[in-house]
Amino acid sequence: MKNILVPIDFSETSYNAAKYAVSLAQSFDANIILINVVALPVMIDDSVLASVMITQAEIIDNNKKLMKNVVEALSKDHSLKVKGFVTEGQTFESILNFAEDLHADLITMGMKGRGKSNSPFGSTTTTMMRVSHLPVFVIPENVVFKPINTITFASDFDADKPMGNTIFFQELVEKYNSFIQILKVQKNEYAMTSGDVSGKMETDLLLSKLKHRFFVIENKDVERGIHEFLASNPTDILVMVAHKHSLLKRIFGTVHTKEMSYQTKIPLLILQDE
Repeated sequence: MKNILVPIDFSETSYNAAKYAVSLAQSFDANIILINVVALPVMIDDSVLASVMITQAEIIDNNKKLMKNVVEALSKDHSLKVKGFVTEGQTFESILNFAEDLHADLITMGMKGRGKSNSPFGSTTTTMMRVSHLPVFVIPENVVFKPINTITFASDFDADKPMGNTIFFQELVEKYNSFIQILKVQKNEYAMTSGDVSGKMETDLLLSKLKHRFFVIENKDVERGIHEFLASNPTDILVMVAHKHSLLKRIFGTVHTKEMSYQTKIPLLILQDE
């Protein structure tokens, strides 16, 4: 891993995510790239065009000053390279374009709990988890970086939905010599299918050189099952894969409304499907 992209809105939550990213970057000798996206102004009437443009210019100028302060603060006690950019445009497109242009390997973003913020940054984070082609690391508010010794990987065990793009994940595990808890939450009335068994075998083979153990628990509510498992099995980060019609889709779909990202108290790493 060489470059970590961190979108920020200068809130405490996004700054905390940036600090987490800096600590992670130190382990990999990677660079930190900060980006702040200023939304394009909505024009209502030509008569207010001039005042709108002045206000937009003032916002951008102010954010550049804030960015300079953040870069200096993050660089103060660290030898790694930190760069900051302020741009205007559509948030998701701008972030993804920066990620591609600057060859980012990971996107790290902050997240507050449900109902704790009126900022649109939370919805930006959950949207990025769905649309990004890169791994997205979601850092809950107030979480402080610590070595990633134990990882819980929530999986479907589906042979048609393998673990996806695991390059960064395996780099992370090898860097910290992490132990992986591979978790499947299944409904009470269902046993593992032949496809589940095949998927488990494929996962076992893929992780054969890494320390891991499988866990299968029963719960009609997948989200609740994961939380209950984490409560009794301490872990440093939770990992999920963004497959189509996958466990991630079920949790972040219309029924569960992204609750996992708002409720988790530990970093959530979203890996993208190949």
